[in-house]
Amino acid sequence: MFCRWCGTALPEGAATCPTCSRPTSLPTDAPARGPDPFDQVVSDTTRAARELTVAAAKLTERLAQQMQATAQDPRGATTRAARRVARDLDAAREAIENALRDL
Repeated sequence: MFCRWCGTALPEGAATCPTCSRPTSLPTDAPARGPDPFDQVVSDTTRAARELTVAAAKLTERLAQQMQATAQDPRGATTRAARRVARDLDAAREAIENALRDL
């Protein structure tokens, strides 16, 4: 289950969100109805943005490692690194497209 306010994954049985401290359930006087579509879109968008941020950080770290390796071994390493970067960027593009499609 995810927080309806900020999209954080909630621990089982949590009464409040560990990130935004808002209650995880509706007040008892709230009308019983299905989930609010707007809240669901906000939650999904927040979750997707967090996933994209994590993926971008991982990609940046890999690129830095590859560039460091290139500096240490310039013979042919630049071409190999450039090919790996191109593959990684293509994979990141696909991941972003899939995340946006899921919204």
